[in-house]
Amino acid sequence: MPKTTVTTPIALAPLAPLPPSWVDALVGPSPSVSLTDALDGTVEVRTGPDFTHVAITIPQAHTLPPDRLHEHVRDAYLSVAATLNAQQRHPVRFWNFVPHIHTPSGADLDRYMIFNGGRFAACEHWHGSPNDFDHTLAAASGVGVLGEALAIHCLAADDAGEPVENPRQVPAYKYSRRYGPRPPCFARATRLARQVNGAWWLLVAGTASICGELTVHAGDVEGQTVETLDNLDALLAAAEDKRGASDARARFSSLRVYIVRPDDLGVVRDRIAARYGEIPDIEFAQSELCRADLLVEIEGIAEL
Repeated sequence: MPKTTVTTPIALAPLAPLPPSWVDALVGPSPSVSLTDALDGTVEVRTGPDFTHVAITIPQAHTLPPDRLHEHVRDAYLSVAATLNAQQRHPVRFWNFVPHIHTPSGADLDRYMIFNGGRFAACEHWHGSPNDFDHTLAAASGVGVLGEALAIHCLAADDAGEPVENPRQVPAYKYSRRYGPRPPCFARATRLARQVNGAWWLLVAGTASICGELTVHAGDVEGQTVETLDNLDALLAAAEDKRGASDARARFSSLRVYIVRPDDLGVVRDRIAARYGEIPDIEFAQSELCRADLLVEIEGIAEL
């Protein structure tokens, strides 16, 4: 992955519905590209020597009624599955960008919960019983974006990655109905099966101030940032234990940081720097998160 120069952000830009730039680097400079119309939207597939990037855009998703949103998300994930099955590649990371993510969509439901219902239905069809989710699901992020389109991006590899869970948290796919009729289907991280640039990569999912399954430090951005960093450290430790590594500690080489309130940028940035020092590639963006009481979320790449 090319090194980037870290600059001090002057303002927090709104999040674009795209995965981090390192995805392009993995796919390669001259992938084969196919673009098709489907799902009342578009499906773009970029295939490189070792990785595939599937991008699905559903326009005007913000106006879809709950049942149609559920169907579109289910069908989008099944389209990803069909594409990867044809290529004999395996999903290792998802990014989901949901417009109007907190808009009410029925009794005690919001649009993220409807999204989760569609994703769960697809994952059951794709991976089998929820009892199999512990070894089949890939890491993912799910955040809110401005605009009207829903975007789903999937990074896939020749070999299935190894899911890693955080011992401080309930696996997301086992959440109670407190967070919707169907839980979000993703692993806390995916360890790639092959080295990249001479290192084992851990693709870390969107991580926030959640202990067990509950949000902690509501309203306190510094407390939430520290809790999030504690969760990241616990996840790295769990990945190290699974690998049996004892000679070196995992370290982050890339981070993307989602922040709800622009005025919180300085606090979040300072806490990250105090914990991890200089990180070669770090991006800050303003975004709504999957829960209205969360203020910061962090994802990235760690080298084991």
